[in-house]
Amino acid sequence: MLEPIHEYYNRYDEEGRLSFFPDSTYDMTLLLGPMYHLFSESDKLQALREALRVTKAGGLLFASYCISDASILDHGFKRGHIFELIDKDMVETGGFKAFSKPIDVFELHRKEDIDALMSHFSGKRLHYVATDLYTNHMRSIIDEMDERTFDLYLKYHFAICERPDMMGITHHSLDIFRKE
Repeated sequence: MLEPIHEYYNRYDEEGRLSFFPDSTYDMTLLLGPMYHLFSESDKLQALREALRVTKAGGLLFASYCISDASILDHGFKRGHIFELIDKDMVETGGFKAFSKPIDVFELHRKEDIDALMSHFSGKRLHYVATDLYTNHMRSIIDEMDERTFDLYLKYHFAICERPDMMGITHHSLDIFRKE
């Protein structure tokens, strides 16, 4: 009989590792959500460390992040909450860096934050992708597109989703990293 899932996933060893996953086991490891909800640098590094620990040399790590600038644009300016965010010290007005706390549920990042986290690990970034780009900002328009227009929009999206000048407008990014 299988144990309840919460019993299975709460097995940490003395170093905080999920020791039931052996080292260097998987060709590919997915972190498609945890980085959204980890607020301390040590927790983020531990999650990345564990993901890389279970990934074979030469294997791939896919890590997704919520990006701050799209949230500032959408929730702050578009929905009219920018001054509330500033008053709560969630956005500073010098460089418009966003700050999250666990009560906010989602941790927001910029690419330079992700670069700083990944600089602790040996490997090579293969791709850094803005997964939704401007799509979240224009959902209703996309919902109304005919198939031909939508196909062209997807072609456009895939053509620009790795352009560095487009990264700030995406709500989500995907970092694809090869472990050495």
